[in-house]
Amino acid sequence: MSELNFQVNLQGMIELLSKHLYANPGVFVRELLQNGVDAITARKRLGHRFDAGVTVELYGSRTIAVHDNGIGLSEQEIHRFLAQIGSTSKREELDSADDFIGQFGVGLLSCFVVSGEIVVITRSALEGDTLEWRGRSDGTYKIRKLEKDAPIGTTVFLTCKDGYEDYYEWDSMSDLMTHYGQFLPVPIRLSEGKNEITVNEETPPWAMSMKEALVYGEYHMYQNFLDAIPLKSGMGELEGVAYILPYAVSLQAEKKHKVYVKRMLLSDQIQNMLPDWAFFVTCVMNANGLKPTASRESLMENELFYSVKDELGECIKRHMIMLAETDPDLLEKIIRIHYSSIKAMASQDDELYRLFIRFLTFETSFGEMRMGEILEKSRQIVVSSTLDEFRQVARVAKAQDVMVINGGYVHDFELVRKLPELDENIEALVLDPINFSNFFEAINPVELLNAEAFLELSDRLLAPFQCRSVLKQFEPADLAALYNTNDEVNFLRMAEQTKEEANDVFAEIVDIVIHELYELPLARLCFNFNNPLIRKAIACNDASMQKLCIETVYTQALLLGNYPLGPEELKLLNQSFMQVLDIGLGQAGER
Repeated sequence: MSELNFQVNLQGMIELLSKHLYANPGVFVRELLQNGVDAITARKRLGHRFDAGVTVELYGSRTIAVHDNGIGLSEQEIHRFLAQIGSTSKREELDSADDFIGQFGVGLLSCFVVSGEIVVITRSALEGDTLEWRGRSDGTYKIRKLEKDAPIGTTVFLTCKDGYEDYYEWDSMSDLMTHYGQFLPVPIRLSEGKNEITVNEETPPWAMSMKEALVYGEYHMYQNFLDAIPLKSGMGELEGVAYILPYAVSLQAEKKHKVYVKRMLLSDQIQNMLPDWAFFVTCVMNANGLKPTASRESLMENELFYSVKDELGECIKRHMIMLAETDPDLLEKIIRIHYSSIKAMASQDDELYRLFIRFLTFETSFGEMRMGEILEKSRQIVVSSTLDEFRQVARVAKAQDVMVINGGYVHDFELVRKLPELDENIEALVLDPINFSNFFEAINPVELLNAEAFLELSDRLLAPFQCRSVLKQFEPADLAALYNTNDEVNFLRMAEQTKEEANDVFAEIVDIVIHELYELPLARLCFNFNNPLIRKAIACNDASMQKLCIETVYTQALLLGNYPLGPEELKLLNQSFMQVLDIGLGQAGER
């Protein structure tokens, strides 16, 4: 069986380029500049001395000429590189000393998107003939030798295709040339008649000091960035600048960076260039060692790419560590602006956790405090798992000089629980609200014995509410009792209330769940022996007055803790309140 060659439909290829490979038709400017710079690079390797440059000339609004004084093409190279899709004069040298920008050999085809015909006039530095190549979008081309010699180099002529006139105008061409080529290492000029400008006179930001780079970012990117971080990767032969954004950004927002390859703009929409945690920076960088994709609008995500990505992350981390030592005020400002996102990433990344945790602020029983301040005050820390649990104990914890952190906000609980990883001498306990009274001072055995009858009465009265009593002494003394509960107790209380309102079958199911599948937990009402009223109630010999005191203190403790009262508790609250009023009014009437 004989071998056959693939047949390429050039018109179909052009449609593929314009609609699928390239983001916009203006990339033809990038491809022409790239080819010109690569040709100059190739000629310099021959040891030639010449005044290198690429010039784009406009003729009216219908013709563009792009001239370079690079190495040029011989007739054989014309057949190989201009008429064979996928060939490139740089291919064989890519894996050695790769100074070339292009590599796929499809760049010139992009010109067919805006031009029906491409004319190339070229003279090789290695062969003396001046040649003309004419290619059309129907797939045909002609080559002829010109009698008059042209200078060494190549000139590409494009004639405007209908509908693309904007790309042949001065303003559009100037913008595109600056956009893609402002940092190219050879002069890039635009001319029309007597007007001529050089579009690439600027020093790239990665070659500036960070102070200069900040000024550049402010002027060109219209942002007052907080700081500039130098980026460097030996593996990717990459240099760049990471700008710290002056406003908060979402972790889900697209992270876009401006990336150059050998100083030619690849794209200003590159994503995935930095680790996910580096959401608070935007970058400008130049990579000589990373390979672009065929569209030259993104990078090949190979093993080298991911290694470089990690290197860049290390650059940012090192800078933040340096700020912690040299400019903590700036670091605090960065953390304050990007607080929510930094907390999220610190909870997932151990290294970032160690870097940021001491600067993060938490709500504590002593008010808002940075973790560094918290650890200076106490090495034993208690963290609540919910906001309600924190509110139960915050005031009392402060009075006992106990450090309790509110872990009810997003990520705070896990951040605090990881503290022992910083230092084995740090203890991070999860708050058990019911047993929080263990932090309180025990009363002496004699006083506890005297209070035994009072506590037994309290347990009997509060048993229907899944609550038991305990007696401790704690501050503040004006707080008669502290009610503590947890989610499990609250769930069972809710189930009991549901059972009372449900039909018989459902009530029976709830009863089984509560009493057979669960070992009933109980809430805790901790009476404060430092409170004069409680001491009077314990010493009182009138059981009815003790009952009234217990019921009143219990419902008051619920209200002070912002707990919802069930129907029976509301009834108890009303009855005890009316009794207290009645006793008070009766005593007033006797006087």
